[in-house]
Amino acid sequence: MSIDENVDALLRLLPEMEESLGPDHPDLADYLISLGLLLYHDSRFEEAEALFLRALAMRERMLAVDHPDIAAALNHLGLVYLAEGRFSEAEPLFKKALMVQEKTLGAEHVSISAGLTNLGDLYKTLDRYPEAEEVLRRALKIRERYLGAEDASLVEILNTLATIYFEQGKNAEAEPLFRRVLKIEERLHGAEHPSVANALNNLASLFTGPDQFETAEPMHRRALSIREKVLSPDHPKVAESLNNLGWLYHQRGNHGRAESLYKRAIEIWERALGPEHVFVAAGLENYADLLRKTDRATEALTLDRRVQQIRSKFAE
Repeated sequence: MSIDENVDALLRLLPEMEESLGPDHPDLADYLISLGLLLYHDSRFEEAEALFLRALAMRERMLAVDHPDIAAALNHLGLVYLAEGRFSEAEPLFKKALMVQEKTLGAEHVSISAGLTNLGDLYKTLDRYPEAEEVLRRALKIRERYLGAEDASLVEILNTLATIYFEQGKNAEAEPLFRRVLKIEERLHGAEHPSVANALNNLASLFTGPDQFETAEPMHRRALSIREKVLSPDHPKVAESLNNLGWLYHQRGNHGRAESLYKRAIEIWERALGPEHVFVAAGLENYADLLRKTDRATEALTLDRRVQQIRSKFAE
């Protein structure tokens, strides 16, 4: 069964569950939540929202006002709104869920870290960096206390925190976090795993200065090697590494090497994602800049027009 077929089969069972359990049975609310999560992960947000709303209403009728299961339902619904870009609706749900959990479980309970992470993701999306950093640091501290400094569940928080620092130009704060992620991923998965390649790519992105080439190049090359070996030579992630490595050589002045990498990256993205994908536009922009630097302005202008066409379609 595909994911959609599996979810649809479970949806067809819902009337039978309702009839056998009754409209206000706790197990029915749990079923709605589980099914809603499957729909959420399948990006079927409208259907997930309907089930989460119904489960929340049931739990609010059946349980105490400050019950942890109500907080869980609020968090799930908030995730849907976050995914849909309904940020003003997601924030009060996350905050209410956190308040309930703090009251019933205590301010340092490990379960609270998930709600804090959700709130941190929301604040990051809204560029509210100080608030995002505050709640994510708190979530990280809680998980480290309960789960240790190298637990797999720390990766998401560490990556988000590091990205917040990176986006603010605070590379010195981002670097130790990205390095921790790399260490955790290598311990969990071994030296040649897509997650290790992702961690290498993120870490290498910090080293963009003219005197940092020797630091960044081996990371990008290792990420490329892992992705080519594990994912296939024509995977979009391979194109990402090719583009990043090409940009590094581009800035270094090695235009011939950069050009071959750009061209291969663009070809892979076009085949895998289509000729009008935003990744294709990003690759074309880099290539056009290189053409201008090598006195090929006419060719660059042709690529500029194509980039503009792609961007305009996504802006509509």
